[in-house]
Amino acid sequence: MLLRARFAQVGPGLILAATGIGVGDMVGGTIAGAEYGLTLVWALAFGVLIKLAITEGVARWQLATGTTLVEGWRETLPPVLVVGFFLYFIVWSYMVASALVAASALVPAAILPAVPLWAWQVVHALAAFVLVWLGRYERFLQVMKWFIGLMFGSIITATALILLWSGADWAATVPSADFSVTYTLSLIGGVGGTVTLMSYAYWMREQGWAHEADLPAARFDLLVSFALVFFFSFSMIFLSTQITWTGQILDEGPRLCLVLADRIGEEIGAVGRAIFLVGFWGAAFSSVLGVWHGVPFLFDDWIHVWRRTQPVGQRGTAYRGWLAYLTLAAISALVIARPVWLVFAYTVTGSLFFPFVISTLLWMNNSHRLPARARTGLATNGVLVGALLVYLYLATRSITG
Repeated sequence: MLLRARFAQVGPGLILAATGIGVGDMVGGTIAGAEYGLTLVWALAFGVLIKLAITEGVARWQLATGTTLVEGWRETLPPVLVVGFFLYFIVWSYMVASALVAASALVPAAILPAVPLWAWQVVHALAAFVLVWLGRYERFLQVMKWFIGLMFGSIITATALILLWSGADWAATVPSADFSVTYTLSLIGGVGGTVTLMSYAYWMREQGWAHEADLPAARFDLLVSFALVFFFSFSMIFLSTQITWTGQILDEGPRLCLVLADRIGEEIGAVGRAIFLVGFWGAAFSSVLGVWHGVPFLFDDWIHVWRRTQPVGQRGTAYRGWLAYLTLAAISALVIARPVWLVFAYTVTGSLFFPFVISTLLWMNNSHRLPARARTGLATNGVLVGALLVYLYLATRSITG
């Protein structure tokens, strides 16, 4: 009965899973399965564990102190670091908004090629804007639950059809001793999400979790969330192992998923292709919705923390202003080329985001500002230190490369 009650409370984690499971996870899973079989499942599991530890740290700080992580930064860090994060946040929002909308438009453009790709991008950006502008948290949660079902249902169905139609190729799943260290670490670091992990704090607040006593509920919520992330990514890896690939697999970004859909169509027919495309679209557009809903909370928090006023929330000017910014950024990217300096700035600052967040969590969640019972345990600290080493390596590769 207790377990059933806990599952009934699950909410913010489902939104986080629907947002974090995106096209990047599908592309990463496709390449991992095609090139390495099930060799890198351990890396996937470690990556999920890292993101779980980071998000739990964000929740722990907020529930134990009554303040958000951004508020904690404002009170404990030099202003230059807080402003630096905000500048990165502006660039990140622009780059991610345009990339997510572009990925979402690929499926309808493939189904109805007579309608240009840019038109589908505009439709998806505006649809997300309207849904978030008009929708309350409870309604948004129900929408994201529907997307979770859509994504998992389509990927599992496509995999089952391949197994029934062609039979399982278990030889393709055999782990290989030959794998790239850099790619493995990239898979570890890339699963789940980035800045959107911080949105969990605000979805948690909308859920009504505001006290240290709510931490067990948040932990269970996050366990469900990242179990879904792992299961979906594993399904993509396994599905990719069952496809007959010809030639070298090229990382074509989101378009690789269209290639995978075509391969599925060749193996089991148009129905299988359509089912997979539905799941691809669900993963892409649910990420748009999650970013459009969660990221403006972060901007609203930052603005009011800096002014030392109380955040207003979803009906406030700051929230709605950033919602409009995300939408306009996605649309403007259709006609304005990204400057080289902007791409470079995004790459460099983005590579430093997780080292920054993990370092502050290790410091703040082990500080005297938290009661001893709420401080991070040895196991979680160990995971975070391991995560810090992984992201520092990836940051070095990204900057020097």
